[in-house]
Amino acid sequence: MGLIEDRLGEAADTAFSQPIPKTLGGRVRFLLKQEPGTRAEAARAVAEKIGKSQRTVERYRDNEIKTAKADTAAAIEAEVKSLWQPLVRARRLQDAITHKGIKVDVRGTFGFTSPRGTTNDPRHRRMTRRLDADTARQLFEAKAAGAGDSELAQIVANGLRDDYFTDGGTRAQSLQQVELTSIDHIRFGMD
Repeated sequence: MGLIEDRLGEAADTAFSQPIPKTLGGRVRFLLKQEPGTRAEAARAVAEKIGKSQRTVERYRDNEIKTAKADTAAAIEAEVKSLWQPLVRARRLQDAITHKGIKVDVRGTFGFTSPRGTTNDPRHRRMTRRLDADTARQLFEAKAAGAGDSELAQIVANGLRDDYFTDGGTRAQSLQQVELTSIDHIRFGMD
């Protein structure tokens, strides 16, 4: 996966109204509640998902073990994030692609195609802007279709062209194309 694709997934996966549980025990108890069956069956299912024994999961649940190795803690956190507040995440994603848009914080090289006699040399910039809902929809649809980072970067560049560089058509009307390359930082937010 590419940088932009990863960050879009991150934004969609972390669009919660409440943070995930902070403690290891709280996270494991949440995972156990998601599993059907008896307590033992739930513990066995969670143990399989995180690669630990049923007894270890029970000790996490009962706060007998308060910290886990980094790889186990990361597996537990990833599992909790994938199951945490699915309806809230779906509603936030729907809001982003229909009404609110998506916030982008990007640092990269912006190049321009414009008429002769204008300054169109590429410049390294950092920009934090809100992309409109149409651009957000295009980003998530392209990601779902398997678009690469260069295609996703062009969608971001087009959104920034419309929002920032031409200010919705009120300035720089001769600006034809904006290219975004050499991205070394990008984050999305659906707040």
